[in-house]
Amino acid sequence: MVVESEEVRHESSEEYDSEEYEDDDEVLDTEHIDVELEEDDFKTQGKERCKDAFLNFSSDYEDNEADEDNDLVDEDEEGFGSEEEIDDTAGANDLDLGDAVGAGFPIHDPSVKWNKMKPLLGERYESPHQLQQCLTNYAIKSGYNIKFAKCDTVRLTAKCGSKMKSQPCPFRVHASWMTQERSFQIKTLVDEHKCVRNFNISNLLSPRWLARHFLKELIMKPNLKCKEMQSIIRTKFHCGVSWSKAYRTRCRAMTIIDGKLTEHYARVWDYCHELLRSNPGSTVQVGVTVNPDETTYFHRMYLCFKAIKEGWKIGCRRVIGLDGSFLKGTCKGELLTAIGRDANNQVYPIAWAVVDIENKANWKWFLELLTEDLNLLDGGGFTVISDQHKGLLEATKEVLPNVEHRQCARHIYANFRKTYSGVEFKNMFWAASLSTVESEFLRKMDDIKEVNPNAYEHLIARDPHTWCRAFFRTDVACEAVENGITECFNAIILDARKKPLLAMFEEIRLYMMDRFYHMLQKAEKWESVVCPAAIKKMNKFGEDLRNWNVNPSGPSIFEARNGLEGYVVNLQSRVCSCRLWDISGIPCVHAQCAILFTGQDPVHFISEWFHVDRFKAIYANNILPVNGRNLWPRTSYIKPLPPLARRMPGRPTLKRKRHATESQDKYSQNKMKVTGKGRTVQCKNCLQRGHNKASCKNPKVTPEPKPKKKMGRPRLDPDISHWTRGGVRGGVRGSRGGARGSRGGRGGNRGGAVGNTGDVVANRGGGVAEVGGVAEVEGGGVAEVEDDTIPEKYLVHLWKAMQDLKQSRYSTEEIKKSLSLTDSHMKQLNDYNDTIEQVLPMSMEEEYPPQTETQDGDEENIPETQPESEEEEEGINDTHELPVHLRIVKKRRPSERIVKTKLKKMGCVGTSSNSPLELD
Repeated sequence: MVVESEEVRHESSEEYDSEEYEDDDEVLDTEHIDVELEEDDFKTQGKERCKDAFLNFSSDYEDNEADEDNDLVDEDEEGFGSEEEIDDTAGANDLDLGDAVGAGFPIHDPSVKWNKMKPLLGERYESPHQLQQCLTNYAIKSGYNIKFAKCDTVRLTAKCGSKMKSQPCPFRVHASWMTQERSFQIKTLVDEHKCVRNFNISNLLSPRWLARHFLKELIMKPNLKCKEMQSIIRTKFHCGVSWSKAYRTRCRAMTIIDGKLTEHYARVWDYCHELLRSNPGSTVQVGVTVNPDETTYFHRMYLCFKAIKEGWKIGCRRVIGLDGSFLKGTCKGELLTAIGRDANNQVYPIAWAVVDIENKANWKWFLELLTEDLNLLDGGGFTVISDQHKGLLEATKEVLPNVEHRQCARHIYANFRKTYSGVEFKNMFWAASLSTVESEFLRKMDDIKEVNPNAYEHLIARDPHTWCRAFFRTDVACEAVENGITECFNAIILDARKKPLLAMFEEIRLYMMDRFYHMLQKAEKWESVVCPAAIKKMNKFGEDLRNWNVNPSGPSIFEARNGLEGYVVNLQSRVCSCRLWDISGIPCVHAQCAILFTGQDPVHFISEWFHVDRFKAIYANNILPVNGRNLWPRTSYIKPLPPLARRMPGRPTLKRKRHATESQDKYSQNKMKVTGKGRTVQCKNCLQRGHNKASCKNPKVTPEPKPKKKMGRPRLDPDISHWTRGGVRGGVRGSRGGARGSRGGRGGNRGGAVGNTGDVVANRGGGVAEVGGVAEVEGGGVAEVEDDTIPEKYLVHLWKAMQDLKQSRYSTEEIKKSLSLTDSHMKQLNDYNDTIEQVLPMSMEEEYPPQTETQDGDEENIPETQPESEEEEEGINDTHELPVHLRIVKKRRPSERIVKTKLKKMGCVGTSSNSPLELD
């Protein structure tokens, strides 16, 4: 059963039951704020009320005590040390005060600063816990560790916590209840330390003790990090604590500041009535759930201030963004928000509500209250932008049947990208979404259909009228296709969503009060008639203004053209055939060209929705202040309990999970890495894709052996090395080396080395310059060959090299590239391959000088034989008649055994090496 309260109107900022503190080291009590007393006043008061001589002596002793640095040290909240048996016999400083009258002994003053506290013999306390706090403060301030051997409701015994066994420290305090009055009194005190003052007091710095000292810091800076708290503790108390202890300290301090969870929900009714009292006309509604056992649990709460909704009615455009976000605190739930857009196109929160879950029922309840506050009626003339939540879509159709409901294009693309990813689909989708004319939209969709018809059907099924500009209304002055403005507000209140219910509402209210004030102050500094955001957007629309030409047709009718594109602009009606001016209310580039053609300022043609006067009217009335919870009225309603916890699986996250399509922020752009996400793995066991070897359950499959390839690159015949690009490049660079020889020996050597790489007679010192000279004579580069045919004496070598490359699985293009052959060369070699069956490179007599063979069968090189005639020498060595890329270097002659082996491989068995085959 859900019980709804009546409407409540108004809000207040949560005030803490604490006042301003004067000193950073001051102890802040949960019940009240201690007021620090001056040291001299404290001593005077002690002397006045303590007339006993012993107490006067104690006061004088305290007067002579030197003031020490106000340092804070370490921990334990309830660690009382080991319970050892302590001798309770009286010593030199023991008093038998059992029958004494307690009126003459001093009373502990808890309002004294913590670092001024010091235990006194005979001092009376209201409880053992109060004495324990005093001793802890004294030990932390002095830097000596203590431990509580006995600490219960009857007695308290503390001694020094030093672990030095050779020289025990005499410090000891013992206290118990007095017999004649209800006071806890120090009976024994030995205030003397013989141990080392090393500030090793981390066991005294408990989260409870530290939390009381961090109240002021956390009130002034709620986002104080645990790392920063560790640094503060180390600086103030000269002792370090762990991160987990700092975290527990922060949690305990925030609990003191914000109150316990049950207290928050117990005072929901009081808070609502205070809002109605301070802000009349506001809407506050609380829903509770009553179980059969009559226990009442909090269900949901709606809040809309009168100043906010009146400001929206006066000056905001009739566009509302709806969205829900998760609460990050102890009690989980959803925060539903309705966000408007002010005259400067900025965030304008209208109403917000806390619900247990985001569903149709809660959205319908929220929209019904919002419709009543803003007078939306059936939604006619209004626009709503939201995501694709099914409950929200159905609730909007029921509550606002005539409203224009736009769906966030980013959410549409996020679902589209799951199936159709890639840059091409992304660009085509956004081009279609941002189209302002229906014909342009259809062309963009046809482009998508050509690439993938299924992608086209996917987008058509999502109703393009809700996410494409071409179908938007033209009377709301808003061309937005995304609902990013609501995401912006959710990010603003991220820290507030981590807090309990009332603390979150108070922080949002304070944020809105501060925003209204500063927006109004900001508007006073604007000199233009139009808000700056509208002018900035207009300048963005007119970036390519220079490319458009204007052809007038009348006083207010123009045609803007850019090549084959043309649009009609009517300045009197303030419309353009591209529809961007109609939708956004800001002149497009075509309208700006026409306006400038008439000599007017385009700023004056911006819609009135963006005027500064409307902006000031929106923020004219602010939210009224609200009293703190100490002044909230007490109501007679049943106090609701916190909602039952709904723990979700996994570790709770604080940051919103960004989709892959969203742009990263400035801190994460530099951290983007290329990952293997989206790749399909292949199993090495069964050779199937979709899983790996560890999870494979299929039988093992042996892959087919791959054909073995010869290691390295196939070696070419040296006689045809000039056909490769390296040879040509080497010859040319060799000529450059020769040309630079005059500048220094190093240049010539470099040229020779480069020539050697190209296999063009580079090893011969003067050959480089000679080749260079030839290239220069022939035109400074590689000489052109008029007859593009292979000389007959090179044909056999090239044919043999081509056969070797084919056996190495080279393609035709790779052979042409490796041997620097043209199409005519390949045709010539193919014709030669058809007509000849057995080929030898050259005459063995001319090509290979005779060699001898050693006894081991190894070859022994014999110097080359001299040519028999000058004509033969010219036929072999005279390369001036050939172009650079056709020159060759003589090859060493192999032994007779190697020649016979080659002949057998080529099918020339029985042929003598002295009678080589001749070519026809």
